[in-house]
Amino acid sequence: MATARSVAIIGGGIGGLTVANALKQMGMSVSFYERAPYFIPTVAAAYGLQPYGQISAATDKPADYGKRFGYFIGGALRSELVDTLKEPLEKNVRVDMVIGADGIRSTVVKQIFTQTASAIHSKENIFYGIIDNIDQQTSINPTKTAKNTLTQCFNHREFLSYRVDNTGQLMWAATYPSVTPPSVSDDAEWTETNSQRDLNQLLTRFPQSHPVHQCAAGTDKQRLFHFGLYYRQYRSDGWHRNRICLLGDSCHATLSYVGQGANMAIEDATSLAMFKKI
Repeated sequence: MATARSVAIIGGGIGGLTVANALKQMGMSVSFYERAPYFIPTVAAAYGLQPYGQISAATDKPADYGKRFGYFIGGALRSELVDTLKEPLEKNVRVDMVIGADGIRSTVVKQIFTQTASAIHSKENIFYGIIDNIDQQTSINPTKTAKNTLTQCFNHREFLSYRVDNTGQLMWAATYPSVTPPSVSDDAEWTETNSQRDLNQLLTRFPQSHPVHQCAAGTDKQRLFHFGLYYRQYRSDGWHRNRICLLGDSCHATLSYVGQGANMAIEDATSLAMFKKI
């Protein structure tokens, strides 16, 4: 098959932006399509950036990663990562190939696999927040906000918190069981805030000594998000047809745990860019 020289990428998430940059660096002409009229800043989302499985298996000491492989476990705000990745991209019109990176509710997947099951609600929902200027938040236990510290609690429901970057922001998240997702629109996890009643119901699940109370009290409501956790059943019939290829959540959606889906999408993107012939 002839080598593709131009490609259309559908979806402006981390996976789509990463594969666009990777293919552009290899000399391909990249067209980029995102349904939103502009990139909506995801103010309450952060990702942990993790090594993939073979590197993790090489040592059980995360501090060794930097010495052996040249980088450490890190993290980034989604909005800042999107800004960095979208900057080099241009608009084009004619393409030889399409990459569907349009997420768990993918439109592209339905063009190549007519029998596509809907995303599955995991019967778990999550509250997710970002606290700014964390070093000035005297009401939060400093042992939870120290640099290079990740806090996880499992004794009631899962709770997670960690500093995102060097700008003094703390990410926290708490999950709870629910047979239905929150009553919000499809995009509410990125654009809508939630009612105090829902948050209060979550907090009653935890004792007053739990750090979730301090974190919730210190979070501006515009920085607090509430959404259902979804996944897709694994596809055994492939991820591409002819010159249309899927990437990230559009073909192997996983639960959003410490940026797991974003990490896999980045790996998809760089792996896909290595292949000259598609």
